[in-house]
Amino acid sequence: MSRVIPSDRWRQTSHLYHAALELEVRQRAAFLEQACAGDEGLRLEVESLLAQPASADAFLAQPAAALAAQLVGDPGTSMLTGQRVGAYQVQALLGAGGMGEVYRARDAKLGRDVAIKILPRIFTNDPERLARFEREARMLASLNHPQIGAIYGVEESDGGRALILELVEGPTLAERLAKGPIPLTESLGIARQIADALDAAHERGIVHRDLKPANIKITPDGIVKVLDFGLAKLGKSNGTADDLSQSPTLTVGGTREGAILGTTAYMSPEQARGQAVDKRTDIWAFGCVLYEMLTGRRAFAGEDSSITLASVMMKEPHWDALPAPAPLGLRRLLRRCLEKDPKRRLQAIGEARVQIEDLLSGAHEEIGGSPAAPGRLPWFVAAACAVAAVAALWLVRTRPQSPSARDAPADERAAG
Repeated sequence: MSRVIPSDRWRQTSHLYHAALELEVRQRAAFLEQACAGDEGLRLEVESLLAQPASADAFLAQPAAALAAQLVGDPGTSMLTGQRVGAYQVQALLGAGGMGEVYRARDAKLGRDVAIKILPRIFTNDPERLARFEREARMLASLNHPQIGAIYGVEESDGGRALILELVEGPTLAERLAKGPIPLTESLGIARQIADALDAAHERGIVHRDLKPANIKITPDGIVKVLDFGLAKLGKSNGTADDLSQSPTLTVGGTREGAILGTTAYMSPEQARGQAVDKRTDIWAFGCVLYEMLTGRRAFAGEDSSITLASVMMKEPHWDALPAPAPLGLRRLLRRCLEKDPKRRLQAIGEARVQIEDLLSGAHEEIGGSPAAPGRLPWFVAAACAVAAVAALWLVRTRPQSPSARDAPADERAAG
């Protein structure tokens, strides 16, 4: 199962490793995001070396081939393709990220394809990273929802850990957005399903922490699936979440105090500062995703991570970029989701789901820029009724009287 890491690749890894060592710890994530330019496999290699003890320089001096069994190498060359993980035949590498590699595999017993997520072997001796992996397994197992990717089981692979996951076919939302903004009604339909998934997770005390278009898939049938709870943490709630928080494998409250996790463009301000986060950080990310679907551009962006983070913490999105048909209720919802102060932000994602459902059903149809009050006629209907009433009264008062009515005594007319 070993493979050779190309020498050019190894030189690049070594160069980035030493460059990152020269930086303060808090600066490394932003540096690697820019230097690796989207190459998640390369970034993972460097991060894994940075996580090693002080002997990492001696570790780097070893031949690349000797390290092949320990490190995640070039994502273009699969280490497990053709191998078996438990009862699953690995077929192809699907992708690599900071929490491991993901493969397509075949379940021969049940005759279905699955996704297998494998934690890099070098991290199995890292209690914190291993705790994240085991935490992900527990959390996903507790989430049985049509808008959340399911977990089928956990396997061991040569001393490592592997999650057996539902294989979700179809493009990611990021791939869909690469084609441009999404029409209003379609955007609302996708957002409703995302909100439904987050609502289910939040009810179990689970915060995703890394919601972004790349972690959202849309099946050919239009079903939205929220994936990758690899950075999720347990929030404070009763029931299952509290029970799981007692597990000795978990680092409750995050992986490292002050650590910045997630993707910068979708981080909440409190997350960008490395502060404690709760479900409101998912609501912020949800607002970012919805804004991007409607406009085709990120709510917060910059030339590098530091500029993006500054934008998240200090700037407002370009609200005038929203499409003209976007109703006032939707604009207000976005502003509430993207309040920088968590106390002023929308407090429950379920509220967003209800508002979106109302917009989709037309219950809050807006006329003249403001929503019609419940039970009240639109202004033009009320005005027409008033005009008709005045006209009817005028006709009654001006109608000619009959001769008998004219000749009758006044008291009789009054009595009549």
